[in-house]
Amino acid sequence: MKLKKFIAIIGLLWGLCLTAYATEPITNLIWIIGDGMGPEIMGFFMEGARYGNLQGYNSKVSHMERMIQEGTQGLFFNNTYNTIVTDSAASATQMATGVLSIPETIGVDYNGKPVETLMELAKKKGKSIGIISDAYVTDATPACFTAHTAKRGNRRDIARQQIKLGVDVISGGGLKYFNTDENQHLLEEATAQGYQVALDRKDLNKITSGKLLGLFSEAGMPPAVEMYQHPQIPSLWDQTKKAIALLEQNKKGFVLMVEAGKIDWSAHANDAGGVLAEMKVIDEVISLARDYADKHPGTLVYVNADHDTGLGTFVYHHLDSNQAAHKTEQGEMLYGGNTYYADFRTYKLLEKQKRSLHSLAQELHEIPMERRTPDYIQRRLSEGLGYVVDISQFDNVRDINGLFKQLNRLYGLSWATGNHSAAPLISIAYGAQAERFGGVYHNTDIFPRLKDAFGWTERKK
Repeated sequence: MKLKKFIAIIGLLWGLCLTAYATEPITNLIWIIGDGMGPEIMGFFMEGARYGNLQGYNSKVSHMERMIQEGTQGLFFNNTYNTIVTDSAASATQMATGVLSIPETIGVDYNGKPVETLMELAKKKGKSIGIISDAYVTDATPACFTAHTAKRGNRRDIARQQIKLGVDVISGGGLKYFNTDENQHLLEEATAQGYQVALDRKDLNKITSGKLLGLFSEAGMPPAVEMYQHPQIPSLWDQTKKAIALLEQNKKGFVLMVEAGKIDWSAHANDAGGVLAEMKVIDEVISLARDYADKHPGTLVYVNADHDTGLGTFVYHHLDSNQAAHKTEQGEMLYGGNTYYADFRTYKLLEKQKRSLHSLAQELHEIPMERRTPDYIQRRLSEGLGYVVDISQFDNVRDINGLFKQLNRLYGLSWATGNHSAAPLISIAYGAQAERFGGVYHNTDIFPRLKDAFGWTERKK
């Protein structure tokens, strides 16, 4: 009898806990998406902060790692309706709507039927909504939260839908999709609907309330390693800070999606230095969001990726005698059988990078073959990487694609592909109701869990 009474009391207490959990809906959501940010890229970055003496990480702990330690982690899959591997469009559609979709489509299910998105639902509930991308705002990820179309390439159509929806903050690249061809008057229409248009950092700083349409580059914004050349362009941190300041003026709360879109671009190019710079960008935004959640109860921060790109990581390499001698001369540690296990000093070299490998490759490909001498290529490569790189041990340096593969091998890095992979992804939830996002799930489960967190799920009586 006593045992039954004890069990009843425990059941009652557990029920009270669940009731309290369910009756405290979140007010704000800051959803940070690292495009292409697979688990190996997250590990590559966090390990660099811990052991690679990255600049700005004197504590040896990245903000991403700190959030993982203090928040709730999950592992999720992102397959589409009928494919194992996804693209950004299908993945973002599934995350934004909770329904299965197919590649290349925006905000529609696998039958091509438009489906209500999280942003559209939040707008109906009276919340302010915002999208930010350091790629361009009509790109697949932000588009899937704010538009519906059969083809992700319909960017001008997407731009019109975003304005029509009345997204309170639209910020990133992609100006040409708002002011050319059939959209040549869209900026004027947006202004008539109450938008304040910002085209550079100064414009952005002047805006203190109301709706924002920030378009800071013609198409995609510059890669992080080249942002020093563009001081007029606000950083992703700047844009996120401004977005929160504008959106939080709504007492009913807000939903903000921030995309760090160029992790994917660097990973497609197998550009480790570019990836590292882009990961620093998303880490700054994570720090900002985490601090905001700490100061504003009722705020949930959710960090994840749409898919993995590249499957790149450090691996050990067996070297021939010439390569081993060259490594030894540079003071790099080798082990039995001339095996190179990679060196943490590589992170300091990657931090010096001043050009993306994609843009550098484009430049070198345009040089006539007769001018692609080893001396010329070494000079241009050294200028782009920010340090003198010795390519004397490389084979056929005029083969640009092969040149960059050999550069990665010099670092001890290996990339499985230049495309997306089906690797399962890591999520991090922090703040109010973060516990909902633990365990193993699918990216279509994110939307219903968020609806529960907001208290928008209709309960069966």
